[in-house]
Amino acid sequence: MISYFKLRKQRKTFKEVRLAAKRRLISDDDILSDEKKTALNTILADAASVDRSDAAAMDSFVRTRSSLLEKLADVHGNKRKLRNFLDVLAVAFAVAFGIRALYLQPFKIPTSSMQPTLFGIHYVDRKGLEEHNGPLAGLLKIPYLSVRKAYAEIGEDGEFQAYRPLRKFGLFDETELQIGDRTYTLPGTIYQVARYLDLERRRNFTKGEVPADGWLATGDHLFVDRVSIHYLPPRRGDVIVFTTENIKSPTQPLAGFYYIKRLVGLPGDTLKIKGRMLYIKPKGAAEFRPATDFSDKFKRLYSMEGGYQGHMASELLAPGLELVVPENMYFALGDNTSNSLDGRNWGFIPRRNMIGRALNIFWPLSRRWGLVDTKPALSGKTLLPDSMGWQ
Repeated sequence: MISYFKLRKQRKTFKEVRLAAKRRLISDDDILSDEKKTALNTILADAASVDRSDAAAMDSFVRTRSSLLEKLADVHGNKRKLRNFLDVLAVAFAVAFGIRALYLQPFKIPTSSMQPTLFGIHYVDRKGLEEHNGPLAGLLKIPYLSVRKAYAEIGEDGEFQAYRPLRKFGLFDETELQIGDRTYTLPGTIYQVARYLDLERRRNFTKGEVPADGWLATGDHLFVDRVSIHYLPPRRGDVIVFTTENIKSPTQPLAGFYYIKRLVGLPGDTLKIKGRMLYIKPKGAAEFRPATDFSDKFKRLYSMEGGYQGHMASELLAPGLELVVPENMYFALGDNTSNSLDGRNWGFIPRRNMIGRALNIFWPLSRRWGLVDTKPALSGKTLLPDSMGWQ
């Protein structure tokens, strides 16, 4: 019985050496020298002639051919292990980036144009958060998990002088401000800091004042489904991601290459906004119908609860104006139209610009986590804005 198990173990070791030589020939065929190929083929030929019932013959083959295989290796010991690890890592990255390019693409919501469906990078006031304390509020306060602390106490009376961006490796940029003769550093781009400090409306600060006491949150991170849009045509109500290539705004540069909005108009549609309701007349139809007749996804937007506010008429869809969507073009709006740079400003999206549909939010762990566009509006009447600049 002992001899049987010993022979079985030797056969296993013998097989491993033979397969090592065979794998080397196959995997490195294009880079092996003729001399090494000959040596490896000799090992395989010798293996074929070994009697697998002869323990001594197999033992001799393993000892001699193992050392020869080691000499034929381009790298040895730890270097070889490192190379093998890097090979595996390279394959893993190739697969991951292949999936990203062909199927699922991660995307970070940069602005508040899709609130309250999707949250962009935004400031959370400490006192305001304490009014809604709970498990998620506690999680939010963990440093660097999904937020950066934003705190500034004014050291002396002074007027806002200037700011400059500070690039930093991490979740956020930082901005350095000069107020009077002192400088303060806060998380966020110049645009974001100016927003939560309200620098557009105020210039003077008083010693002891705390203009910022809270957190800057990263915004929702989601996966974009890049596949279904090639098989299922874009539909009214879909939340889509698209490139801004060849899309121009008449009032300002478009910030960023990828945008995310809700698709509201298909080729041939005639659109108008009246009383915060979007009306659609499809190609060939005689009458306008409210957007809620075309997709249930619009019903939440017109609930006027939880921050949803319908659609604000402005620019290309100002009160009294109608807009026809050209062929091979689409029209999109943000859910937060009082604070959204969207089709009302820059017009139409070419079909070729569409990347895919928003699929699911994977970060942060908030009420919105999970499939996009499936959560009901929070209860509570929306306070309607009185201007485009209101947030």
